[in-house]
Amino acid sequence: MGRYALLVATGEYEDARLSRLRAPSQDVERLAALLEDPDVGGFAGVRVLRDAADDEIRRAVEDVLASRTPDDLVLLYFSCHGLTTPARRLYFAAANTVQDRPAGTAIPRSFLNEQLEDCRAAGRILVLDCCFSGAFVEGFKDASATVLDDTAQGYVVLTASNAYEYAFEQDTLSLEAPRASLFTDVLIEGLSSGAADLDGDGWVDVNELFGYAHREVRRRRPDQTPQFFAQAGGPPLRVARAGRSVPTVVRRSASYTSGQLLVARGFRAAAEPVCRTLGPLGRRSVLFVRGAPVELSDAAAIAGAFQPDDPRDSLGASYVRELIEEVHRVAGDGAASAVAVAQGAILRLVEAMRDGHNPVRLMHGVRAAGARAADLIADTARPLGKDDTARLATSSSGSAEIGEVVGRVMAATGRRGALLVEPTRRFGLSYEITRGLRFDRGYASPHSVTDRTRREAVLESPHVFLHAGRLTAVPDALTKVSGNLLVVCEEVSDAALRDLVVRGKVVVTAAKDVLTRLAAVVGGRVLDPDLLMFRVGQAELGRAAKAVVSENSTTVLGLPDVGARDPEADPVAGVIRAPAEDVGRVSAAVRTVRGAVTAGVLRGAAVGLREVGELLSAEATGTPAEAAGWRALAGALAEPSKWIAENAAVAVEDLDPTLLDSAATARAAVAAATATAARFLLVA
Repeated sequence: MGRYALLVATGEYEDARLSRLRAPSQDVERLAALLEDPDVGGFAGVRVLRDAADDEIRRAVEDVLASRTPDDLVLLYFSCHGLTTPARRLYFAAANTVQDRPAGTAIPRSFLNEQLEDCRAAGRILVLDCCFSGAFVEGFKDASATVLDDTAQGYVVLTASNAYEYAFEQDTLSLEAPRASLFTDVLIEGLSSGAADLDGDGWVDVNELFGYAHREVRRRRPDQTPQFFAQAGGPPLRVARAGRSVPTVVRRSASYTSGQLLVARGFRAAAEPVCRTLGPLGRRSVLFVRGAPVELSDAAAIAGAFQPDDPRDSLGASYVRELIEEVHRVAGDGAASAVAVAQGAILRLVEAMRDGHNPVRLMHGVRAAGARAADLIADTARPLGKDDTARLATSSSGSAEIGEVVGRVMAATGRRGALLVEPTRRFGLSYEITRGLRFDRGYASPHSVTDRTRREAVLESPHVFLHAGRLTAVPDALTKVSGNLLVVCEEVSDAALRDLVVRGKVVVTAAKDVLTRLAAVVGGRVLDPDLLMFRVGQAELGRAAKAVVSENSTTVLGLPDVGARDPEADPVAGVIRAPAEDVGRVSAAVRTVRGAVTAGVLRGAAVGLREVGELLSAEATGTPAEAAGWRALAGALAEPSKWIAENAAVAVEDLDPTLLDSAATARAAVAAATATAARFLLVA
């Protein structure tokens, strides 16, 4: 009796809507080795077909089935995306499959079924490790109690899931898929260890293999249900020998919930296109928005445009959007790195819960590791040198031109000086050195925000009212000011603040020396409560070209003919004008440099962050679960460098660490990722 197998694995797809699968190429390697092993499968011929087009797969199926004799056993294995239409037709995706046109570019269920029915081999086994694979046998009579012998005519179908479920790449939903998909992993485990020999007779038959796989998959993932159907009768068909005495691995019951698995799966789906943008050679992700492909390279834009194919992925995708928003709010840059760290942490935490660790104790370990990581980042950072500004801006933006311009402007304004980034319709970057002032105080009320995306109040040609001391009432003259008004005072009462904000005015509190310096830029007078007893007129108000007020800082640009003019002491400001598509990168580069002035810099290409992770891993402490949570975050700090290397098509050890990363950005990314991982662990 000849034994033959065809293993079809498709993990890379031309259609960007079909996500990449890491497991198939590894699945077939391990399964092929087992089937060819004379002590296990004893198959004389095993053909492996990877990432092939649909026509090549069809020919291979025909080749392996058409030439069989009644004495043969043949096994077909498919690991790929399973696609179902509204009419419940099932297709198996090939490398060239178009997601919404599977009939002409994928392998239909009917083709495989007809080929297997026409095959003359006595034993025919079809193993489907695909989403919705149970749909293959819709309409079959469930013969799960029926088996085949070595001479019976018929075939057996084993599927990874039922007609409505996903088949998962491990229950870790990992980007790396270090072993295999969950279903195939269980099959290989049962065959290689002999654990699937349930009756102890030294052979694994199809009934035993399915019984073992069903039990183990359901124990590890209650939301995945393998299926078994057979068309034949007689004694069991033997699949492999079970002579090896490898002990069965005893696993503790998994502690994760179905809600956590939903979040993990949706997070992964939204995270991968974001992570593809990491690094100087990061790629652009193609997403479909209202049916049309859109090319995007900004993490926030990708997360905002991402629409999951399955609505169950929406919750996890929202985690990615909120994580990116938090990092942008705090640091302005580093969002993609934060997503990579969070994804790596979630991957490892699901593994830890798979081994039975309590999620709350894991959370304690994650939070403790996050706090320690912040200390290690501070300890390993070095000060930002005078010649580092352009290098850091280049590393942040991925553009040498942006780095050069930011370096020139900051050389004139100082790295803490006033600098605004504005969009322009002209081609390329330009900049202007003018008069202005920046100070580290933001708006007194978030209701003043005019740009919701950047959380800023942007005022064009505003009047400026300067007041020393506590402003307790709003002068009548201010209520009559037309246009924008910026109020800067040392203190403000709740009543006065409410009155001004309701009228659309922006209020900032600042020290008296800031008021004096600002008066030199915008003109006007610094008034105090005594002077307010007199009528306030236009002469007492200053004027500015523009004011931008964020949560933590205020930047004011002066007019050429306003304010005291002292060429020796005039505050210097800069304006960088960039095409709309580059404004975000320039702004992020500026914020990165400013953060690094205080916090310092790490080795670039996320190499410094990876080194922090190595130090952190060596310090893992606490209960076993807390230590597992600690190690989960520590290991995840290497993920950004892995993505940067993969996107640049180089090995991690060959990354260029002569670039610089801001320690402030790294700290913000790790803090946000830690909070996201902790939130994930509390999902019920």
